[in-house]
Amino acid sequence: MKSMIRPFLFAVVILAAGFVSGCSGNPTVASTPTPITGQPSKYQPLTDIPIPSESKLDTENSVILGDPQHWVGRAVLNVNLSMADASVFYQKQMPSFGWELVTVAQGKTTNMTFTRPDRVASMQIEPKTFGGSTVTILMSPRELKEVPNPAPQPEQAPQAK
Repeated sequence: MKSMIRPFLFAVVILAAGFVSGCSGNPTVASTPTPITGQPSKYQPLTDIPIPSESKLDTENSVILGDPQHWVGRAVLNVNLSMADASVFYQKQMPSFGWELVTVAQGKTTNMTFTRPDRVASMQIEPKTFGGSTVTILMSPRELKEVPNPAPQPEQAPQAK
């Protein structure tokens, strides 16, 4: 009996250590103040979107390219807000950063799309098992459409009388 308990306890200790070290691997991202309230207090990899307080950037699943004001890629945030509260937060705060809401689709996850003249931000908000939610932001350049010139009209032949 003792020989079975020892490996079991060893496995539990290893799993607990892995869980604790896995939880502490993502850096906390400073909440992004609105342009009216001032500058962020510490380095911020994203400054053109609002970030709820106590958010953690999932560095393993994020790919952020470019400077903080004009980045492209994917940012994955673990936030301490429910899915509904995170959705309301972004719908209220994104316009103060110059974003216009295009669409919202709510269900088991919430999907939102925002635009600026030069970029598009697509967000997916999913509930987490133990509270809070995961916000995945896909940022891409926006294709600027030019107004096409009207097609030239073929010359009409004079009509015979």
